[in-house]
Amino acid sequence: MLLLVAIVPGMAATAASLIESLAAQLHELRALPMATATKAECPSGIRSLIGLNQEKVRGALGEPDVIDASKNRWGYFFTSPIPLGQRGGGFPQLVFVFGSSRTVVDISCRYAR
Repeated sequence: MLLLVAIVPGMAATAASLIESLAAQLHELRALPMATATKAECPSGIRSLIGLNQEKVRGALGEPDVIDASKNRWGYFFTSPIPLGQRGGGFPQLVFVFGSSRTVVDISCRYAR
């Protein structure tokens, strides 16, 4: 039992620092001029964000670029602003899947095509 208690705070600290880091990176990317080339990569350790509350995600990262309400998924594009109508481009897309309790139950990162 003590081991579980010791692990949970560390996991929370990891998730908190990762979401803050992602928020800072996303803010910098979105401040760039439209269609600026970037070298953003899919972040490591994203599984530590499982269990994070939906409002914490929105509070840190802002409004998602894509919402799929039928599958409870939000997507964030880690790139400079993209021209209206542009699809793909090789930039990372972080996808959060939320469960019925509005917490992250799955997360993935893939490069937009």
